[in-house]
Amino acid sequence: MPLKRTPPASPLPETSAGTVRRPGMIDKDCFETIQHCESMPDLPSITVNMSERKKRKHDGMNPNITSFITDIFTSFSQDQGKLFNELNKTIMDIKEQNEELKKSVDMMSHKYDEFLSRISALELERKEDKKIISQLEEKIEKMEQKSRCAAIEIRNIPKTNEETKSNLCSIIKNVGKVLNLDLIDSDIKDIYRISSKDLTNPIVVEFSTVIMKEKMIKGVKLFNKSKMKGDKLNTTHLKYATAAKPVYVSETLTQKTQKLFYLARNFAKNYNYNFCWTSRGAVYLRKNENSSQVRINSQSDIDNLGKFK
Repeated sequence: MPLKRTPPASPLPETSAGTVRRPGMIDKDCFETIQHCESMPDLPSITVNMSERKKRKHDGMNPNITSFITDIFTSFSQDQGKLFNELNKTIMDIKEQNEELKKSVDMMSHKYDEFLSRISALELERKEDKKIISQLEEKIEKMEQKSRCAAIEIRNIPKTNEETKSNLCSIIKNVGKVLNLDLIDSDIKDIYRISSKDLTNPIVVEFSTVIMKEKMIKGVKLFNKSKMKGDKLNTTHLKYATAAKPVYVSETLTQKTQKLFYLARNFAKNYNYNFCWTSRGAVYLRKNENSSQVRINSQSDIDNLGKFK
């Protein structure tokens, strides 16, 4: 393989003054020779400083483009100003609405607190009124019971045409004879029929004394107890020619007690209570002959009895 050898670097030429000539440098004598050379008579003078760099001068911007950009920025600034004004106006409107809403909420809160206080006062007043009403109802109930303490109802007595109080008195006297009671006109204070849903139109008899009323009810119980089931007090005992219908005699009850008596009878039927009756305007229940009687004063008493079954 042939050897490739790099020739040694040649020594820098020296100038006439004994200085080393570097690449890119022009000797003064050479410069004078070049300046006076006949082949370059019009060569401009060359400055000694060769490191200076002249920058390129750019042409100025087109005035039309400048105007166009200015118009765009002006229009954009105007649009932004309008939007800012509209946004500021909207914010101010929202602030005003918020202030109005705040006032409304404060007013409603005040009204709400006022209503709560009024409702609380009304609740207390309602409880007091309910208590007073309950007391008044109890008083009215006692007054009605007292007004009917000497009255009885007789059901299933056939109604005749042009019935008068005298006819009704005769019917009651006839019932008294069947029960071995001697009734006279002075024993009957008032007598009348009342309307009913079953169209039986019971007869209400108000005796002059409570003693006579109790004698009448006791006489019916003794009579029915001494008879067979199909021969208890009925219309045939009173000499009516119609088919035999059982005749029921009971106390005259107030509307409230009638409803309570109806509920008590249903309870006795559903829970196998053998006895359900009324006495002196009160309702009673008894499970059997060996159990004690229970007085029913309200529907809650019946509900409480049902809870223990």
